[in-house]
Amino acid sequence: MFELREHAPSSARNTYKEYMKQLARQWKDGTPPAAACQDMRRTLELRREHCKSLGLTVQQQFRGIKQKHPGVTSLSYDDNVFVNHILSDNKQMTTRISSAKGVIFDRTENVGLSVVLQQPKNGVTPPPDMPASCPQCGAPSTLAQLENGCPYCKTHFLMDDLYPKVTNYFVQRHYDTDKKRSLRRLFICMAVFVILFLALIPFYDRSPVPLGEPSIIGSVFAGIFLGAALWGMAKFLSYLYHIFGKGLRGLGKVGRSLFFRFRIKDIDPTFSSEHFRDRAMHLFRIVAHSDDPTIYTACRCSRPKNWDHVIDSSLFNFGVDRFRIRGQQCTVTITLYLDCLVYKRGRVKLRAKKVHMTLQKEITAPTALGFSVRAVSCPSCGGSFDAEQVKHCPYCGNEYDLMKHDWILTNIR
Repeated sequence: MFELREHAPSSARNTYKEYMKQLARQWKDGTPPAAACQDMRRTLELRREHCKSLGLTVQQQFRGIKQKHPGVTSLSYDDNVFVNHILSDNKQMTTRISSAKGVIFDRTENVGLSVVLQQPKNGVTPPPDMPASCPQCGAPSTLAQLENGCPYCKTHFLMDDLYPKVTNYFVQRHYDTDKKRSLRRLFICMAVFVILFLALIPFYDRSPVPLGEPSIIGSVFAGIFLGAALWGMAKFLSYLYHIFGKGLRGLGKVGRSLFFRFRIKDIDPTFSSEHFRDRAMHLFRIVAHSDDPTIYTACRCSRPKNWDHVIDSSLFNFGVDRFRIRGQQCTVTITLYLDCLVYKRGRVKLRAKKVHMTLQKEITAPTALGFSVRAVSCPSCGGSFDAEQVKHCPYCGNEYDLMKHDWILTNIR
């Protein structure tokens, strides 16, 4: 259920602002954002280690910008236990990436930044045995254990310390907001045509068509005019592509996506399209940033060959290609429409990317909607462990089938 709200709760707004600071700090010194859920912390850590293995140093900063309607807007949706807030604001984002050869990517642009926060609904307390992860040391635990003291680092937490948590974030790049790059392209375009016209002056008198007396000043003005005109035309065509090309990605899959949601909610009333989206992005980031994604029990496929090195990624849209429900098992193939920073041949470029993923789940059991699916409680003995890296309970040895509780990845291309 969606609900539009003019103002997000103060606790969510404060977490949003704090998360922005923590995200920049994570790029700088590797400190995991305390405001992020365990899934987000893990993928951010993998992303940083991946960049480090490529010999890249990444710095990213977010600053406020002047706007007509300042402030954070909020869109909320609820499930049985939690309320999730999508907080959005316009920011100026600066990304600087360096290698051993120096700075290879430096871009400042205005972006729309959205962060998904999760917290318990008013009057609803999550069950004490709900799996969670310690915000201090990251160890798998339960809510009751964390309130009584983490078994590993001995830190005690209140519910307010554990929530709200960031479960996902999205960056929407505005059209051509890098003014320096735009002016640089204009100057290059005019300079090329000025040089071309000046180089053609000796050939004017040989032309069978009378062109008049060659003039250096006239050639300069003609080059400037033609260069600016072609630059403006290219900019207009680029704007049309941004609106009607990139801006409509995934629109053709809306009908099939709604039909999938209708069918699966008929079987599992707790199904959440938003959780499904966040889960798919979490699995993509594991594949994109880990050296070997098959070590995770949620990833039952290898990374494709010739896979681009993804430095950063943000989801623009997603859609269902096809799905099949046989007995208790649901198999669904989706397309993620992403905006990615890709590192290739010593250069970093911003690329629109389509990724096809196949996910599976046994849909007779409700999806675990807690803010961390990595920490689970063993149904046999109650022990807590990391189900995405450990398939068998380390306490009783019984197998924990993650597919019964959440979506797993079986193919990606």
